[in-house]
Amino acid sequence: MTTTTTKATTSKRTWVRWQIFSILWILVLLNFIDRATLSVAMPFIAEELELTPEAQGVLLGSFFWTYLLFQIPGGWLLDRFGPRRIVGGAGVVWGFFQLIGGFATSGLFLTFTRLGLGATEAPVFPAGAKLNANWLPAKERARGATFVDAAGPFGAAVGGLIVALMIGAFGGWRMAFIVTGAITIVVAALFALYLRDTPAQHKGVNEAELAHIGSDEASVDTATGPLPRAADYLRSRSFWGLMFGRLGWATVWWGIISWTPSYLSTALDFDLAGLGWGTFLVYGMGVVGQLVAGYTADRWRQATPRFNLVMKTIFGVSGLGTAIAIFSLPGATDGAVALALLSTAVFFINFGGLYWAIPAWLAPKKQVGTVGGVMNVASSGGGALAPIVMGFAIGASGGSFAGSFVFLGVCATVYLLGSMLIDFRKPMAHARDRTGDAAAVDEAGAETIGSGR
Repeated sequence: MTTTTTKATTSKRTWVRWQIFSILWILVLLNFIDRATLSVAMPFIAEELELTPEAQGVLLGSFFWTYLLFQIPGGWLLDRFGPRRIVGGAGVVWGFFQLIGGFATSGLFLTFTRLGLGATEAPVFPAGAKLNANWLPAKERARGATFVDAAGPFGAAVGGLIVALMIGAFGGWRMAFIVTGAITIVVAALFALYLRDTPAQHKGVNEAELAHIGSDEASVDTATGPLPRAADYLRSRSFWGLMFGRLGWATVWWGIISWTPSYLSTALDFDLAGLGWGTFLVYGMGVVGQLVAGYTADRWRQATPRFNLVMKTIFGVSGLGTAIAIFSLPGATDGAVALALLSTAVFFINFGGLYWAIPAWLAPKKQVGTVGGVMNVASSGGGALAPIVMGFAIGASGGSFAGSFVFLGVCATVYLLGSMLIDFRKPMAHARDRTGDAAAVDEAGAETIGSGR
């Protein structure tokens, strides 16, 4: 036994990997607080800037236009330069755009800040997938993905409460943008100082933790040979299931995030305090959903090799539960019932945080950032589509939210069907040689990817 092996097996393992993910969690938390600020403040912004429901929908969706455009470039930059430099720099800039939103005097100026916010926030979740592949063993990746993604609904929940409190304390919405933007700049800078792109680069990681992280690496990542190309992914049923499933998921989630405050305020007559606590309850259930899904997936995958059964059952429950809750919303006239249905929908839809483990499980490590970025194109498309479609549906119906909820229920069904198309037993795509045959990938390597990569 070598000295390194002896040290790895006898030393107490460090926990730097979870410190990295904890700081990333805080950054994602701020990411969603920054996004939620506009949604919660929208009833007050719309009144001051005289915005119609259609204009509000365009403003709420504008963030995702640039967020979508910068997904693939952002994922490529992550694979090329690493998460530390890309996310640290982007976080400082997005904090600046959030901050200057507090000085907006028109819907056009506020739209400009949202476009900047979308462009600079684009690399964050692909970075999470990249760090998931670099810093966690396969058996911890579902928990890592859902832990980070849980910061999203928690940020929306806390953001709703904080923004409502700040609006009440300062007598207006502007300071909410200024304060959250300034905090984001500071945290992004600190994150870049502490983060390292790989465990081997971090001085705090000992040999035992390095051995733990690399304990179940897939042989496909160490094997020589070409990586899958774009055409190989386009031939993959799992890739298209991933894209359509993520599109349906994002449309539901961002539709709820964008319009819940206005729904509670205008359709159910919630006051400012009720609005803050109502959004906290609804979005907070997303945190519970994320953690339940991550823990269940990791434990169940370790207990059985039937990975399709595990993941499709989890996603099936998620999609059905979400669709049933949302399709029930048009008939809700009582505030408590509406909150219960929204909370149920948010709980189940946030099982979809497991999607951020899929690139690390089913794509070569060198392509995880790019695949995560491509997946988030679908997510961005849903985020851009939902607020606008819902805004026009609300405007056309004279303020009724019924049609917009039916639209979200259909999208929940798309999320369900897309998830069922993914094959969790094997890699998402194989490289192919010039004759079109799959390049050699040893059977054991393919099986290892299915079992946790």
